[in-house]
Amino acid sequence: MGRKRIFIYGLLILLAAGVFYYHPYLENLYLLSRERIQDLNFNPLSSLAETAQKEISAPPPLRAEKESARSFLTQKGVIGLTNEERKKNGKKIFVESSKLDHAAEEKALDIFEKQYFAHVSPSGDGPDYFVSASGYQYITIGENLALGNFADDQELVAAWMKSPGHRENILREQFQEIGVAVVRGNFEGNSTWIAVQEFGTPLSVCPEADAGLKRRIDANTAEISQLSGELKDELSAIKSTSPRDPDYGRMVDSYNTLVGEYNALVAKTKGLIESYNSQVNKYNTCLKRF
Repeated sequence: MGRKRIFIYGLLILLAAGVFYYHPYLENLYLLSRERIQDLNFNPLSSLAETAQKEISAPPPLRAEKESARSFLTQKGVIGLTNEERKKNGKKIFVESSKLDHAAEEKALDIFEKQYFAHVSPSGDGPDYFVSASGYQYITIGENLALGNFADDQELVAAWMKSPGHRENILREQFQEIGVAVVRGNFEGNSTWIAVQEFGTPLSVCPEADAGLKRRIDANTAEISQLSGELKDELSAIKSTSPRDPDYGRMVDSYNTLVGEYNALVAKTKGLIESYNSQVNKYNTCLKRF
């Protein structure tokens, strides 16, 4: 009986010594198992699809081959004769757009004011500037310019039709709308006419990707970048702190909460990017028809 009691006492002493000796290691193992650091979703975000560039068709401006002493042009006459050419060539007639009319008039007035005869003004404003300023949202646009004292609307349209580039704009199947201005004024010291045709296909034919969705993606991407910086700082602080430190558990909890927010935002943003890229791809596919 005495030997048995001595054996039990010895065993208890050994256990106690073992616990005392291995206590720090056991404690660290417990803390590490209890405060597991969550993984970050490091998969990079997909890049945003690029929207195809809008096309502008602008052949070299046309000058009258001969000057008529009784020149007279009308806006309605030019539109009507232009649509007659469309009919003769089996194309749908243009729909007149008041916004494109306004863009054409502003372009003609700008030519007289700044004394240039080109599609791009000395200040760098091209057809897209005048069309956009008029409030016309477009997929593709074109511009025909003519200067001179043409006898009448028929002679002007005939001159455009004899010019390959201008003819192409007039008969281009993809153009659906037109705006025209004919303005008389002083150019390089002579009294003359400036005629402008603006052609367009409205944006409604191929709706662009949601700009609001793009802004949300940009905002989320900026927030992800900010969270990433915060997570790096917190993880660095955790690594330099002993698991036995009283603040260690709180630091890991804070980090894990932030990781959860980060991962959720990354997953959400990936979904938004997929949706946006799908819209852009549909728009670009539609645009190829024009």
